[in-house]
Amino acid sequence: MKTKSFLIFLFTIGFTTAHSQTKVSGSKVYESVSLVKDDSTFLTLKDTAQAHLQTFIDSLNKYGRNTANYRFIIKSDFVEGDEHEHMWSLIFNYNHGDFKGIFIDSAFTIKNIKTGDKVIIKRESIEDWSIDNLITGKHIGYFSEMYINSKEN
Repeated sequence: MKTKSFLIFLFTIGFTTAHSQTKVSGSKVYESVSLVKDDSTFLTLKDTAQAHLQTFIDSLNKYGRNTANYRFIIKSDFVEGDEHEHMWSLIFNYNHGDFKGIFIDSAFTIKNIKTGDKVIIKRESIEDWSIDNLITGKHIGYFSEMYINSKEN
């Protein structure tokens, strides 16, 4: 059991580094992307993610225990007071409308969540999702990826 926990910890650290909101390329630091409230393109992409969410759930139910070969992540809105940050969590389980996992992103303004914290996220709160096949390097989902990347400074 200790070996499994250690592997999940290493996996989480590795994934957090690869998918956090800060990214360093050479000497340039990329920071969190800001969108206007009710950004119509982002909301359309969220609707797309929601429309295809059953694909994520079905795959999670089938392959979710195979953490050596698959990674299931979701993006949702984390709120603290008037602050909102849209961040990623690694998901291990879905049951009765709730996704359970751990927070893997880096909050900029919200202080009530830290990398590695356990999370429960409601189905209707999902803004984006991805299934990463670690063997083939392919992924399904990431509906907002190109749009968000186009907003980076």
